[in-house]
Amino acid sequence: MSPRIASIQEAKTKLAQPWVHLVLGQVDDYCAYLCRFQGKYKFHQHAKDEMYLVLEGETYVEYQDGPTVSLKEGDSLVVKAGEVHRSGAEEEALVLMFKARDLFAE
Repeated sequence: MSPRIASIQEAKTKLAQPWVHLVLGQVDDYCAYLCRFQGKYKFHQHAKDEMYLVLEGETYVEYQDGPTVSLKEGDSLVVKAGEVHRSGAEEEALVLMFKARDLFAE
């Protein structure tokens, strides 16, 4: 079986709109999703942890009952299961998210 190489540079050209998730790869039951952030996403929570890694730009994660955490290029953050939060970016940002394969807003 040949190895599958995923190019972030290629994948990001396929993301024309913010908040669309593009799967770069899967490891067991977890996926790496590439996403463009711009504006604010809705408040939501997940049954499992998720991780953000900012590849380009700046973004933030706002907790409903807590602080807003700013993230710059190269920063990562783990949002724990059950924490009500939303993501956002004043200007477009490119983020790699790691989350369970079937983990979207609940």
